[in-house]
Amino acid sequence: MNKIKLIFIVLLFPITVFSQEEMRPSITKNRTGMFELGVRNTISTFGSTNNIGTGFGGQFRLRISKRINTEWFADFITEDIDGLAKRNDYHIGWSVMFYPFATEGKFVPYILAGHCFDYTKVSSSVRTNENIIADEAQSRLSSATQLGIGTHFNATDYFDISFGVQYMVHLGNDIHTDVHEHNGTKELHIEKESHSNPVLEGHLLFTVSVNFKLGKIW
Repeated sequence: MNKIKLIFIVLLFPITVFSQEEMRPSITKNRTGMFELGVRNTISTFGSTNNIGTGFGGQFRLRISKRINTEWFADFITEDIDGLAKRNDYHIGWSVMFYPFATEGKFVPYILAGHCFDYTKVSSSVRTNENIIADEAQSRLSSATQLGIGTHFNATDYFDISFGVQYMVHLGNDIHTDVHEHNGTKELHIEKESHSNPVLEGHLLFTVSVNFKLGKIW
């Protein structure tokens, strides 16, 4: 937990510094080359376990042209599986944001598409003194693509709140949990399928982020 707090302090330090009025970058109509830094909260739902995961992360953006922006992100998402197991997902990836309508104003909608890598670990969350036998944790690496929509709310010229929803499809080995009861003892099985052909697993990801414009790189 202390490491997580340290990471967030490191992320928020430049945001705090550049939020001071005298150090704000000059904002022009031409946003090409603009660099932004932000933090985010995520909710994952409609996945294979039918549970809801919550998480946090950070991202930076680099504007390529008037209508094209890029976002480079990292997320940590944790999910409780029926009170018996815990799933942790680590995402690191990138997205291209396309602005089909207005590129200025309070609300700027966008379409996004991208790719990420994912590390997943599923482990038992029950105590050892409970009348439950649990398998050892299982993990996997997978690759994913995502497609979604969202909008920026430009609170000021230097600060925006972004709302997005995207569907992510992961390609990798399936990890699932099953519970069986035998003579009053519950057995929690955590299994990773070893298919020669990886399977597809999808989930819906909701994201809310705050972002600060730190300056133009070019």
